[in-house]
Amino acid sequence: MSLSKTIADILSSMEISYEIKDIDEAPYGTIAERAGIPESSLLRAVLLQAEGSRYLAVLPADHLLDFEVAKRVKGLDFSVASTELLQHTFRYLDTNAIPALPEGFGVTGLIDESVFSLSQAYIMSGDNKQLIKLENSEIRKLYNDCERLSFACGPSKLYSRKNAQQDVSEAVSQFTPLRIKQRIDETFDLPAMPDIAQDIMRLRVDPSADAKKLGEIVEKDPSLAAQIISWASSPYYGYKGAIDSVETAISRVLGFDLVMNLALGISIGKSLNVPDEGPLGLSAFWRQAVYSASLVEKLCLMIPPKQRPERGLAYLSGLLHNFGHLLLGHLFLPQFKLINQYISANPAIRIEDIEHFVMGVTHQEIGAWLMKNWHMPEELIIAVRWHHQEEFWSQHAVYSNLVLLSNRLLKRIEMGDETVAGLPKSTLDLLGLDEDKINASFEQLLEERKSLDIMSKQLVA
Repeated sequence: MSLSKTIADILSSMEISYEIKDIDEAPYGTIAERAGIPESSLLRAVLLQAEGSRYLAVLPADHLLDFEVAKRVKGLDFSVASTELLQHTFRYLDTNAIPALPEGFGVTGLIDESVFSLSQAYIMSGDNKQLIKLENSEIRKLYNDCERLSFACGPSKLYSRKNAQQDVSEAVSQFTPLRIKQRIDETFDLPAMPDIAQDIMRLRVDPSADAKKLGEIVEKDPSLAAQIISWASSPYYGYKGAIDSVETAISRVLGFDLVMNLALGISIGKSLNVPDEGPLGLSAFWRQAVYSASLVEKLCLMIPPKQRPERGLAYLSGLLHNFGHLLLGHLFLPQFKLINQYISANPAIRIEDIEHFVMGVTHQEIGAWLMKNWHMPEELIIAVRWHHQEEFWSQHAVYSNLVLLSNRLLKRIEMGDETVAGLPKSTLDLLGLDEDKINASFEQLLEERKSLDIMSKQLVA
């Protein structure tokens, strides 16, 4: 396959020697693996904007673009370019395969110093089925007229922070996990659990609980009642009759357990004030939450009956496992916005690693702290805290393991905060699940995307 004329002309005009490497089409985060090359040798390009100008930052794929450092060394408040600006700058090319070529696109090149120490490097070609291989001499020639800066954080520094020990008195005064936990424990800073959620929690332990009592609680909030009825009326559940009340939705379609946990999840999720846009905004949160909850429910029903967890709690775990993102946005808005910027610029870096780098805490930790503070079910706390952890085991680990599998599956359609799409065999064995059947169930879910998207949009409205 020949290189696109645009890229070939740029390299020819600069007298750059190169080789073409054809690869299988793959999500960005798996390109190096699919190509059989070290991730450190793959150069990625991030289009930035500041004060009306465009900049192309170039750095190794395993490095994190550090906005705070870039701002300090350049004196500019960078932000990730909008999708529209990206498409305009690299028109006729695949914007998921931006070439690390400032030349020819009217942008200023900012090249991280680490790039020049590579003996060989690969850059995207504007086509996600091709890479361009360059030797060190050609790398230097290619970026000779660009600005050489140090704005990227390599793996050794990025991950060393997780193990760094800090004096307790210093930690309390700074923005660290201990400081955040202290603030979470200060209840005046926290949103109170919604009244309806408290009523539902009491109903959970009421031996006389029934559809009528649950319906009465839900109907205290007209918008929540409308969402439950709309949920039950969705083509996703396939009920053909008329649903004129919450009680009907419970008794004829969704079931007591599912509605109780669905109402609990919705009421809690809507109690926090979080921006709508961004990788961690409300739209992205609820979309992944709905897909994950639906997948977890399907997987739950595939587990052998004797080991099968409670369906409603499994659904709730899928719905609220990323609740920590909402809490970050509610309590720490400036840091939340900064994390969104880092995620946009570093799509192949795990979100929890970015969170730890920026704030010293992850959404799993902060979400679990709030769930404990609100005395939520232990099953949900486990799912919130450990849903990214392979081979985790405890009394209620089935819930976190189900969420882990659902998130790995959603990575296949580039949804959510996982960076890995493979399903761990140890987790499958632990749950007694068959991968072929899981894949078939996922394909079935993809056929239901229209209904799921409608349901998720209702939760943002």
